[in-house]
Amino acid sequence: MARQPVPQTTVEPDVYLSRWRIFETDDGLQRLVGFDSVDLGRVSSALVTFNPKTMHVQSSDGLTYRLLGEPGNFWDVIETWDSWFHTITHGQGGAVKDVTEQMRGKAMGDGDTQHQHISRTRRGS
Repeated sequence: MARQPVPQTTVEPDVYLSRWRIFETDDGLQRLVGFDSVDLGRVSSALVTFNPKTMHVQSSDGLTYRLLGEPGNFWDVIETWDSWFHTITHGQGGAVKDVTEQMRGKAMGDGDTQHQHISRTRRGS
């Protein structure tokens, strides 16, 4: 009897990130930057939810990121971010700020809400 091919799944399993930080671009979108389980630098798609109790983050492409440990030092992730940001903006850059501590502060102070939904306010021209 012929074997049926096993369908390839297009959804990646949870991504574990260490030495992570959260950056916000001038369009109001926030992204995770960190190092995965094989120590490769990664940048997520735009963040949708952040659960401070479980340290799980959902991104707009459907991936779930599990944050390991405390945030990394800013300089741990900046090379990964700079490379990605330069590519995505075609060298044009833009305003970027590190909102890691702000997000953790909001989430830690919000004991009534299990998931912090990320607001996406686009700043128009």
